Amino acid sequence: MASLTMYMNGQEVRTTEGSTVLEAAKAAGVEIPTLCHHPALSEWGGCRMCLVEVEPRGLLHPACTYPVSPGLRVQTHSPKVVRARKWVLQWLFSERSHYCMYCAASGECELQAQAYEHELESWMWSRPNAWMPVDASRQYFVMDHNRCILCRRCIRACDEMPAVHTLGTGQRGAKTMVVADLNIPFGESSCISCGSCLQACPTGALIDRRSAYMGRDELLEATASTCMGCSVGCGIIGRTRSGRLLRIEGDGEVPVNKGLLCRLGRFAPLYVTAPRVTTPMRRVDGRLQPCSWEEALEIVAERIAAAEANEGVAVLVSSRATTEELGAALTLSGSQAVGLYGGAAVIEAPGPTCGLADVERTGAVVTIEADLDDEHEVVACLARRAFDNGARLYLLGGKTDRLAAWTEVMAGVSQAKEVACELADIADVIVLYGPGATAESLAVFAGMANVRYLGLPAGVNTVAAAARGIGRLPEDDCGLLYVYAADDPAATAPAVQAEFVVAHACYFSPLTDAADVV
Repeated sequence: MASLTMYMNGQEVRTTEGSTVLEAAKAAGVEIPTLCHHPALSEWGGCRMCLVEVEPRGLLHPACTYPVSPGLRVQTHSPKVVRARKWVLQWLFSERSHYCMYCAASGECELQAQAYEHELESWMWSRPNAWMPVDASRQYFVMDHNRCILCRRCIRACDEMPAVHTLGTGQRGAKTMVVADLNIPFGESSCISCGSCLQACPTGALIDRRSAYMGRDELLEATASTCMGCSVGCGIIGRTRSGRLLRIEGDGEVPVNKGLLCRLGRFAPLYVTAPRVTTPMRRVDGRLQPCSWEEALEIVAERIAAAEANEGVAVLVSSRATTEELGAALTLSGSQAVGLYGGAAVIEAPGPTCGLADVERTGAVVTIEADLDDEHEVVACLARRAFDNGARLYLLGGKTDRLAAWTEVMAGVSQAKEVACELADIADVIVLYGPGATAESLAVFAGMANVRYLGLPAGVNTVAAAARGIGRLPEDDCGLLYVYAADDPAATAPAVQAEFVVAHACYFSPLTDAADVV
């Protein structure tokens, strides 16, 4: 876009055509307070905290929605602007309950921060005593309407990130509330518990059950990492205190997910109940007993040496293993008897492929034997975004029941040919396929120039495993079976029969129950 010159607080500012005053101010290092604004969401301009004075007439306009123009002159902190912002804060604090000392978000609340910034010591009007309900029907977080400032950030997050459209507003005037679906309890609604609304909320209206009252942000450590819930690899930020994981947030700086997470990525790791393995163990008289590292490793080394000379050694490595751990597994037995544990690869695409970012911009999405309900929920969110942008959804097999309300066709793979005929006139089509997709089912679309493919393997690091030749291990008997389960809290006993089983795991599970050494 073309660049232009405007003036902010009397200083010349270079910006681009199509920007807003708020965007120009951020680029120039000028701080303008906001409440309803969020960098990952569309602008609404409802809270009026970002008001600026536009010269020469002195009219006040919200900076988040006011477009820049050549020669535009604005004042961001004039006495008139500051008075207006204080007036907005007075009204917000005079509605509902904002006693900060009792709020779970105290110290992290954007409303509270603006009150300190504008030196509010009290509010002008006595607050009504009307009580607002608290909805605690959801498993992972609570909605306290007494803390809500109706900024609509949660509603826009629900609409634009997972594209579920669960949230809206009910009632009118001072009685307006954020509601789910047709004003039913949140726990009974179409909410998928992705937590996008929770992370977007600027106050203590939406409260995370796990981290509430466990410490302010300045007391928590933030560690950027990658989600291990599926093969998408979403960027996450782990919030910890004293070595304890309290909260997981979506990392908006990572292009893979841009802050979007699913239930498995945001909440599941916080609620693992399986007991941790804290010391090596060996089976004595039919029961696992604690032992030293030296003793455990000596036993394993002796049994590996004996098995290599006789019945052979087999290694199963979890798809949750890192790429480096996969490489180590290949050298463990001195052979290629290494198989994938807890994952399944997809076949090679019969045509051009695409990336995740292309899904929401396509004209049609076809799923073939993909699991978008439980495993790849973030991809399901992108498919819903595509639908909102005008795309058609065709669900052929797999687990896609939660997308039924958005689909054009929901049928079996046997109808792939009929679907292919309907897609002939669409400029861009993306086929999402899972491990159950066969070459025959994908070949139906192979001759179409407008089709691209995106494979969704089961497991986490399955693609790296396949690249190293680690696939399904034949279920033959062996002398020793070494299972590297990584941090899978629900590891199951493998089908491979062995005289001696070594389980390398973080948690006790049916796998460790069947092992000779843990």
